[in-house]
Amino acid sequence: MIKVDNGSARALISLYGGQVLSFQPLEQAEDVLFLSGQSAYTEGKAIRGGIPVCWPWFGPDPKGLQRPNHGFVRNHFWQLTKTEAVSDSETTVSLRFTDRFKQENTWRKPFLLMLDISIGPILRLKLTTCNTGNEPFSITQVFHSYFRVGDIKRVQVLGLEDCDYFDKLDQGIQKTQKGIVTVAREVDRVYVEAYKNLVIVDPVLKRRIHINSPNTSTAVVWNPWLKTSKKMSDLADTDYQRFICVEAGNVAFDLIQVQPGSQFSLQANYSLLPD
Repeated sequence: MIKVDNGSARALISLYGGQVLSFQPLEQAEDVLFLSGQSAYTEGKAIRGGIPVCWPWFGPDPKGLQRPNHGFVRNHFWQLTKTEAVSDSETTVSLRFTDRFKQENTWRKPFLLMLDISIGPILRLKLTTCNTGNEPFSITQVFHSYFRVGDIKRVQVLGLEDCDYFDKLDQGIQKTQKGIVTVAREVDRVYVEAYKNLVIVDPVLKRRIHINSPNTSTAVVWNPWLKTSKKMSDLADTDYQRFICVEAGNVAFDLIQVQPGSQFSLQANYSLLPD
């Protein structure tokens, strides 16, 4: 783990998965991120909560080869390459993940993955995919962010009004969002042509979480609700009441092709707005 404590915020980062587990601005009584108390800190299993990195695919194995859901980098250790105190109120942490990991048959394409994390008044993530081989490859990817909320039934997500989405709980049928997103049952949606700025309104914790993702066109909203939570060993039955996943990424038709010798960066910025 990497623990950060500066003049703006506290954070906890796991080298396993390259995963931010906690981000708490000093003026906040509650963490911005949700982390399950039943997370399995076991090699080969993802940590439930924080901001897992899903790469080089989102969702089930696109080739049906029984590879891990959401890719493999969240299930392996990353390397720490640099830490820096930019100022009293900002700290940066740089991680990398290379193609030299133990499951050689999982992804047979030369690559270098770099994750730059900035902890300050704003939490900034930048995931850069470098194609170090001689052939192009395609990826989907997402920051699978879990946000702590006071009561899921009272939460609103702004910025997805009138967007089309694929309903993964209804055979992937394409639908249109009518009004503001609220959650009153299990939700698993991929929004297309999503806006670059989304806001989670939490009246219980009296805050608004702003998500800015400048180079994405898709967003995911997920909450497992009670029935699915009961099937998940790394979630308490009632945990669904205290988080919502609003995820910035390049998924569905937003497939990213990375040419030999080139790179592509997924970015997301998380901040709190005045209530």
